[in-house]
Amino acid sequence: MMGMTEAHVRFLNVTKRLGTTLAVDRVSLDVPEGNFTTLLGPSGCGKTTTLRMVAGFYHPDAGEIYVRDVPVTDIPAHRRNTAMVFQEYALFPHMTVAENVGYGLRMRRVESTQARRRIGGVLELVGLVGQESKFPHQLSGGQQQRVALARALVVEPEVLLLDEPLSNLDAKLRVRVRTEIRSLQQALGKTTIYVTHDQEEALSISDRIAVMNQGRVVQVGTPQEIYYRPADRFVADFVGLANFAPVQVVAPGRVRLDEVVLPVESAVKPGPALLVVRPETVSLAAAAPTASDRPALRGRVKTVAFLGGLARYWVETVGREWIVDHAAPGEQLLSGEVYLTLAPERMHVLYENEVTHDGEGQA
Repeated sequence: MMGMTEAHVRFLNVTKRLGTTLAVDRVSLDVPEGNFTTLLGPSGCGKTTTLRMVAGFYHPDAGEIYVRDVPVTDIPAHRRNTAMVFQEYALFPHMTVAENVGYGLRMRRVESTQARRRIGGVLELVGLVGQESKFPHQLSGGQQQRVALARALVVEPEVLLLDEPLSNLDAKLRVRVRTEIRSLQQALGKTTIYVTHDQEEALSISDRIAVMNQGRVVQVGTPQEIYYRPADRFVADFVGLANFAPVQVVAPGRVRLDEVVLPVESAVKPGPALLVVRPETVSLAAAAPTASDRPALRGRVKTVAFLGGLARYWVETVGREWIVDHAAPGEQLLSGEVYLTLAPERMHVLYENEVTHDGEGQA
């Protein structure tokens, strides 16, 4: 846990019920200053409720929320120096772009000359110069999203909150706009808390990710830590694709998978465990490899999907099926008998207490 002075936003054992549902369950989390932290999890895991408590829209039933060491739990939303971008943008249809962006300044009684200057500056920042007089229905989805973002930024919040702001955009536009949001956040150095259920989105734009499940934060880490060293099976299964295979750790750095002993750097203590292998970390070849230090598994291609930049194979070995992603496959795809080689430094071992989370895993 970081020291109190190092966290810009801090949750301490925060709990919130919505009716009879325990939406947030004893969440403790630090968000460093200038950090882009994403709350990631499935629908109903408590991520939006957590975000709304930072904004002041919900009051915790227990615990404390701090912003720069100041407890804000009992401070009403309009007195917190935060701004939120909603999933549905919540633009006023009868107001122009400039009027929508300047709404928060008007509520704060900012002098008109200063307001016009700030509105112009933020519209330039988000690339909407020349759109000031248009109404929301005259804008594309990406432009509407930028108006919502500009409206949040113009009040110069201490903390920016974004609740699934890209969910209404098509796939290609989502990629472009999320890159723009990340670039803007980095340029401003603004502490940002972002909510999404999209794993690719979270991995691509975050400094840190807090994975949530059933109202709890189950792991906090960099995108690389979350992806390659998941804390439990839920995280491994939710964030990206993964192959799971029960193994026996026979010695430090060695596991037995069926009749094959494999080197696995993360294997520490002997006993039963679950091997986590990402599809792109498996090498696939038509012939058995000659390197003796990396035993290969023999299998047969069951099906293959050509996805342009990669080919995704489903390969059947004795007793299980593996998903293998082969980058830049070209026009010739493998079929029939193949050999799988697993990279020891890219595999991860979960032990029994990490396989399930509160009894809900599927080992």
